[in-house]
Amino acid sequence: MTSVADWLETAATWQFASLLFQTPSARSLRDLHGLAREVAPAVRPLAGRLTEVALDAWDAEYHRVLGPGGVPACESSYDDNALAGRGPLLSRVAGFYDAFAYRPDDESPEVPDHVSIELGFLGYLALKAAFAMDRNERGRLAIVHEAYDRFLGEHLSFWFDRFAERITGSDSALYGEALAVVSTLVPALPCAEARSPQRHMTDAS
Repeated sequence: MTSVADWLETAATWQFASLLFQTPSARSLRDLHGLAREVAPAVRPLAGRLTEVALDAWDAEYHRVLGPGGVPACESSYDDNALAGRGPLLSRVAGFYDAFAYRPDDESPEVPDHVSIELGFLGYLALKAAFAMDRNERGRLAIVHEAYDRFLGEHLSFWFDRFAERITGSDSALYGEALAVVSTLVPALPCAEARSPQRHMTDAS
């Protein structure tokens, strides 16, 4: 990112993506509406369509796709080394969070390596980078940027492609579009192509 505006739009886009994978609630839908105008310009049409989906449709699809028996949504589910115990992986993830005083919303029921929490952390780092750049704190910006790249490479990028493949296999229009939001942030990820607005609204109704 080359400007404060770039970092702010990236932060909003990560946070929007994070909310898409959280357990749906009236609050999360309100937050999605608020962020839809702040995300990167390329994402705004898609974000606008997603905010039109009713809570009951989101809730039903969440429980079908990501609920018990659905697609695992935690990094440890895709790490062979975590099969014997999630402790070391969670410690590494928590180390990033602690270093930057990242405290996910207390109302969130998700575990630290859940996709929504990891996406939210990248948004949090992008926001910190925007503040550092705005204040011309070059040293702080370099630290945050390095952590951003490391967390993306060592954690989200490590497992999200396999998660995306399983979401695509669920044939979910809603979560196919959620993957498309993430793919604008990490183009190399093999996320599903965004569905058409007509298909989306038909499936969500």
